[in-house]
Amino acid sequence: MSHSDARASGPASALVADRDPALRGRLAELIRAHDPSLVIIEAETSRDTCELCLLHRPVLAFVGLQFEDATGPEAVARFKAQGYVVPCLILVASQIFPRWTEVAQHLDAHEFLRLPLDEGHVAGLLQAHARRRQPTRLLLVDSAPQSRALVRRILATSGFRLAVDEIESAPHALKLARQAACDVALIDLGLRGGGGGLELACQIREVAPETPLVLMTGGDAATMAHASRHFGIDYVLRKPFFARDVDRVLYHVLDLRRPYLLNAITEALPAQASSRTA
Repeated sequence: MSHSDARASGPASALVADRDPALRGRLAELIRAHDPSLVIIEAETSRDTCELCLLHRPVLAFVGLQFEDATGPEAVARFKAQGYVVPCLILVASQIFPRWTEVAQHLDAHEFLRLPLDEGHVAGLLQAHARRRQPTRLLLVDSAPQSRALVRRILATSGFRLAVDEIESAPHALKLARQAACDVALIDLGLRGGGGGLELACQIREVAPETPLVLMTGGDAATMAHASRHFGIDYVLRKPFFARDVDRVLYHVLDLRRPYLLNAITEALPAQASSRTA
């Protein structure tokens, strides 16, 4: 077995990198309390941060912005340049400036954690991270093969582990929704056959009332969202959309704390069609 294979098959790890040992210790405690299976690795310099990330390939990393030898972003940029992107990178800072949003995008950061430490924020991040690592079953219903292929490529770049069932017809989609639970249904409003996507959504609401429903439309999404709230639709996505738009919807329907950075880099979605907690 090669060294890289050994890393891949070993236990998952989390990196806590900051020059403040007290902060590192508290973050390590919070991570351990949430997921005892994660191996906690600590780093106090930029160089150690880079080397440990490349060695252990953590699934989660809290990285401070300033070390004694260099900045946190410099360390992240170095291990990213060598081919590793942390699935959930959280930058830790006492202040958040507008320019950091652009820096965070470049580094593929997931979130900013502002000091002093908000343990509720950390708990929400850890809960969302754990849920993102679990499979999320998504029902994709669209009668156009090219449209399905495009949406499938977008979904493949989501931050969630999506298991996608592609369906081209309303009867088949309804049968599948009745037989097996899915975490969310993504339905094209212009679905051919029957009454279209809205009617299918209403039928799924009857047979699987707990399934979150999202409509895709190339038309006026805001108007559609306003009208569809009476039918129990959770969100309306206007085509074309991006993976970050899908992620924003998933954070909502799965009741997870949405990252500040996702809000900052995502254009406003159409008005929320309904509230499942109202």
